[in-house]
Amino acid sequence: MNLSTSLAASADERKAIRAQIEAVNKSAAENWQNPKWRAEMAQAVTETIQRGFDHENLLSMMTTVENAPFDGRVFVKEVRGLRAYWVARGGYIEASTMRQDVMEIPRDTIGFHVMEFEDKLITNFAETQSTLINLGIQRLDAEVNRSFVTLLQAAIPNTSPYYITGSGVSLASLNLALRQVRDSVPLSGQPNTITIVGRGSMTEQLIDAIMGPSSNGSGFLPQTNEQLLSQGVIGNYRGCNIITLRNYLDDSDTSFFPANELYVVGNDASKFAWWGDLMAKQFDEADNWYWHYLARRDFGGVVIRPDRMRRIIDTATAP
Repeated sequence: MNLSTSLAASADERKAIRAQIEAVNKSAAENWQNPKWRAEMAQAVTETIQRGFDHENLLSMMTTVENAPFDGRVFVKEVRGLRAYWVARGGYIEASTMRQDVMEIPRDTIGFHVMEFEDKLITNFAETQSTLINLGIQRLDAEVNRSFVTLLQAAIPNTSPYYITGSGVSLASLNLALRQVRDSVPLSGQPNTITIVGRGSMTEQLIDAIMGPSSNGSGFLPQTNEQLLSQGVIGNYRGCNIITLRNYLDDSDTSFFPANELYVVGNDASKFAWWGDLMAKQFDEADNWYWHYLARRDFGGVVIRPDRMRRIIDTATAP
């Protein structure tokens, strides 16, 4: 249940939401000592967090994502060596040998653990549950974004030829970066998706530059899809989605994504993977009055082709 929806509701809708909240709170007060009820409630929270995360997370728009079973393995594979020859009719065709380069994606675990005073859950379960779900989604999304950005920064340090600096957001530099990334041959041999991603401090500069008098908005298409807008996709420029990253703050509201960086990313420049679904457990302390909820999921990724990315730094904006 998302209590924030009540802010935009009509009087009748708010009354219905309040009745639903009261019913949930009453059910919690009556059933809190029932371990089966708590387990079912925790499972419902887990499923809601995963659905919300899958809906909000932008990873699949910026990279190649594979969902593997919990006991599976995920690889990056590239095949080279096969050649084609021109020969006279009936002539001998030289043999060539295929070579497959294989790298396994390393696997790690992301998770969170919260504890809450049982009295608070018994008396105001609905609001506590809603807060847990919303913060769980945000924290998972932020940490996945942090992992993605950290890998990009490591793959394109300031000594890299793909590291671009300048004062302000230059359309000339951006257009060159788009051409170079698009011209680099994808691993699949097929055209791929290219995304422009940054915080609002950079993407809004980009929109201002595109819509300026010299360009007259040429090549820019504002996003109208409600779901994409809710995820931060603000428009399309030269066939590339422009994404304003939202969850870029850690638990202390400190940004891990610099305000002066913009990335141009081909979705096959990197590959990430999830193993299994979100796993969770709950328990109450035998010698105290605190309830615990833990959730985790295995995750990992690698940058394969840094030549299919560009890191653009605005020297006129503070990080």
